[in-house]
Amino acid sequence: MRKLFFIFVLILMTGMIIPAAGSTEEDTPRIILYTYYRQMGWGDRVQIGCVDEDGVIRTLTGSDSDLKWPYKPEEQLEYLSQTDKLTAEGTMEYNDLFSVKSLVYSVEDQGSKTVPAANDAGTEKSYAVRYSKDGTPEFILLGVSGDDVFENQDPNAQSLYRTLRLRFPGVTSYAYDSLGMGPHGFDPVPVADFIGLNILAASAAEIKGGLIDCEEGYIPREMTEDDKAELLSFIKNGIVTGKADCVISTGGMYSYAFYDSEEKLIGTIDLEDGLLIKGDGHYYIDFK
Repeated sequence: MRKLFFIFVLILMTGMIIPAAGSTEEDTPRIILYTYYRQMGWGDRVQIGCVDEDGVIRTLTGSDSDLKWPYKPEEQLEYLSQTDKLTAEGTMEYNDLFSVKSLVYSVEDQGSKTVPAANDAGTEKSYAVRYSKDGTPEFILLGVSGDDVFENQDPNAQSLYRTLRLRFPGVTSYAYDSLGMGPHGFDPVPVADFIGLNILAASAAEIKGGLIDCEEGYIPREMTEDDKAELLSFIKNGIVTGKADCVISTGGMYSYAFYDSEEKLIGTIDLEDGLLIKGDGHYYIDFK
């Protein structure tokens, strides 16, 4: 339900329709994410990884002189759409692809200044690509590593850049992993700070919780002392590590509210499938 709601909102806001998997030959799946590494200082090498809107993952490696990889994003996208040299490496799971699409169509350009970092380290660049109603592509630079460093500080961009790093480690590993030559990424933050809840006040508060069902609405849940202790431990020890998606939840999550001795609301937390929910989507949680 929450996913269908996201698609409905997406169509209303942007006029863009996300094509279903299994595009026809006449309707070639378009690239929505790509990354590449080019080394020309002490070699002649290009490595490319891309994901299309059907979730198909493809790679290409070769010499720059043979592949003639362009420099402009518009020309690179055209190259990827027309070349027959890409090798299919698999297809993303539906839920993963859905999350990626939600991030691509929500990502903003919040980039920091590009700064020099090294010499002859090559250049790795990563892009998200989304399309207007008439098919015009918009490129959002996610990150740069190598000779220069650039970081798009939007949490959506950081999540997409992380996805490319995990999907295509052979493309991004050299330039990114060398010291000082890659974007910093999402700054982990304690759950309590992220939701603005004082843990001492929360420990003394009355906690009311329940399931939010997309059809029945709010269904109260009786909170035992063990339930309260588990929730407080989650808030105290949990660390928000990054953005998972931009999906708006309409049901299937648990909502908890904290009230002080005067029955004043001092904080809330919403959880779904081990993820923390905010107004702009879901966030990953780890534990210290």
